Amino acid sequence: MEDKNLANEAELREFAKKSIKKKRDAWQFLFVTVLVNAGLTVVWWINGPTANFWPAWVMFGMGIGVVAAFMDAYLSPFRGRISESEIDDEIKRMRGRGF
Repeated sequence: MEDKNLANEAELREFAKKSIKKKRDAWQFLFVTVLVNAGLTVVWWINGPTANFWPAWVMFGMGIGVVAAFMDAYLSPFRGRISESEIDDEIKRMRGRGF
């Protein structure tokens, strides 16, 4: 029986690692999106702002990606180096939800 618990613990640990990585990746993608869109807006402004705000197309496209990344990280049931304390915290949250 103990071997089964150890296997489940290892599986849960891997699941928690993947979940943390997805959350980190989503936040990193949001940060990059904000920087890229700010840079494009500056380029648009320097070249003489017009009624045609072309950076909006990039903002729209990247925004779809940001929403998808956050949905995958925070809403999906299958969600550098991750610390042991982060893994333990994620396992506690998962157990609290009935895992």
